[in-house]
Amino acid sequence: MTNPDDTLPVRWLPAAPSRADNPHMTLAFARAYEQTATRITGPVSFAALRHIPAFGHGLRILDVAAGTGALSVPAAHAGAAVTAVDIAPGMVEVLEERLAPFPTAQACQMDGEALSFPDASFDAALSVFGVSLFGDWKAGLAELTRVVRGGGHVVVATWRQPPGGGPFVVMAEALRATFPDRPVPAGPEGFLKLAAPDAMTAALTEAGLIDSEVEEIEAIWEGPAGFDYLLQMAELHSYMGPYAALDHEQRRRVDQAILEAVDRHVTDGRLSMRTTATIGTGLRPVRRT
Repeated sequence: MTNPDDTLPVRWLPAAPSRADNPHMTLAFARAYEQTATRITGPVSFAALRHIPAFGHGLRILDVAAGTGALSVPAAHAGAAVTAVDIAPGMVEVLEERLAPFPTAQACQMDGEALSFPDASFDAALSVFGVSLFGDWKAGLAELTRVVRGGGHVVVATWRQPPGGGPFVVMAEALRATFPDRPVPAGPEGFLKLAAPDAMTAALTEAGLIDSEVEEIEAIWEGPAGFDYLLQMAELHSYMGPYAALDHEQRRRVDQAILEAVDRHVTDGRLSMRTTATIGTGLRPVRRT
């Protein structure tokens, strides 16, 4: 355990997400994530899908780092042939449940940095808050590009600023207030490299995509105010690295700071957090024979 005045030696997300003992791999985390995070990843996923022309029935769509299906499920409802992959077994278990009603949808466990699909397998490949968190985000973006046919679309979304949206913003404010001398926990390189629109455009071009377009959208996370917020977020908080590293007394102090942070964002008795996301789109060039 570190002293409260020491530097936090932790990240929001673990450095080795594929480790079997990583709590983020579990079904329990997937359930907590679905209950608390998809209310903000969902709107960004809808916006990402709008970047796919003629989106709908029969379109072959790959969703990388699909989580619990914020993008895959609405895509399947629209009639797309969805393949959803995630490295976490817990996420895949939830995905299988959510996609079970759709005969042309499937979920499987797979590393987004090394997809097992052949080249040009899909009409579009998307990753919302996925590739930007990879240890090798460039490999993830290259894989998205590789598996899309010529003329197909690649769409990547990330948050404009760390640590992300909704509860992560509240936790960051509370940690800064409680431990003002500690630096902000490290964010993944891809998060920082893809967040700005010009940087996103450059990354898409470097990956071999053309006709790149980037937009910034505002996503809103809403939840209960006051102590009800702490009750609803308790399980998710236990998976946040900076919070999980604290002892009981430190957590008590951070919980009080969370309540104060929540109060600053309450409107008409409900917490409303607005966070900007960056969405980038590019086309894989058609190979001329």
